[in-house]
Amino acid sequence: MENPVSPDTARTPKILTCAEGSVEILPVPEGRFRVTLKPVDESIYIPVRSCETSLPPEVVSAFLGRSFAGLCDDLARHEDPRYVIQAVKNQLLAYFDPSAFRRKRILDFGCGTGASTLCMAAMFPETDVVGVELSQSNVEIARKVLAARGLSNAQFLISPDGNSLPAGIGSFDFVMLSAVFEHLLPNERPRVMPLIWSCMNPGAALFINQTPYRYFPYEHHSTGLWFINYLPNGLTMLLARKFSKYNREDNKIRDWTGHLRGGIRGGTEAEIIRNLSLAKSGKPTVIQPKDGDRAAYWLSCTDPGRHRTIKQIIATLFRLTDKTFGTVPSMNLDVVIRKDPAG
Repeated sequence: MENPVSPDTARTPKILTCAEGSVEILPVPEGRFRVTLKPVDESIYIPVRSCETSLPPEVVSAFLGRSFAGLCDDLARHEDPRYVIQAVKNQLLAYFDPSAFRRKRILDFGCGTGASTLCMAAMFPETDVVGVELSQSNVEIARKVLAARGLSNAQFLISPDGNSLPAGIGSFDFVMLSAVFEHLLPNERPRVMPLIWSCMNPGAALFINQTPYRYFPYEHHSTGLWFINYLPNGLTMLLARKFSKYNREDNKIRDWTGHLRGGIRGGTEAEIIRNLSLAKSGKPTVIQPKDGDRAAYWLSCTDPGRHRTIKQIIATLFRLTDKTFGTVPSMNLDVVIRKDPAG
């Protein structure tokens, strides 16, 4: 007869180490783990220092190989319902009923380690979800998470290069770009977006979310600085290097291309429409949520307990800008574009 595991033994933490510090993985109830980062240098920027995860230590170790400072943030993307999961669910279900996804195909372009891919696979078990990513190491981690989740309707593929999709990938009814568009360089966008558009079926929908709006006064994605979205590139880079609140390594570089790759300039609806129109295969049309309009949808995604009257006024202004200029200039770009077969 096996000896029962004592409570003390069951709660013995596993320690992972790397050059930047150590990671404590402590078992907690319901088969979960508390992950805590302990850096050697306390001054380094760590967005999230502690989190809980249902992923086993060996998968956490794989994430550690990707980033020490970003470890808990990476895990939160997979676990925290207020993070990627909420953004993806809110947008999908605001525009389509769950039945619309049944027995369809979704492409999650630039899927990273698969947080949005696996979220959609769990939401729609009868839907085939394909995550595509350029980084082989990210795909390897995503496949480990997929194995831990035990989902059978998701897969991860590696793009051979930045200007093509995996061979034989087929066509799709829905495409998701979750926190992706801002990381495409200006010269890549006119190539990549038509490529994605060309693999979409007539009537298919493209979802874009968590991309910072190019002209919002507060640059929240890369620096945490006000008004730099309106400044020349050189001055923006100088301010990012010297005054960024996030103190990321990306902000210390002297290469403007590196800052753009980090997502500092975001995007707009108009730019995306221009890029998609280059494909000349179906007119790109911004669509409204199934219940209301984009301004009402923005309002529904905000905290109802804070500054409600002010937000309602802002929503009214957004309704006007959307009708007049085709844009909702909120902090993050949140848009769904249909491939109109008649265009």
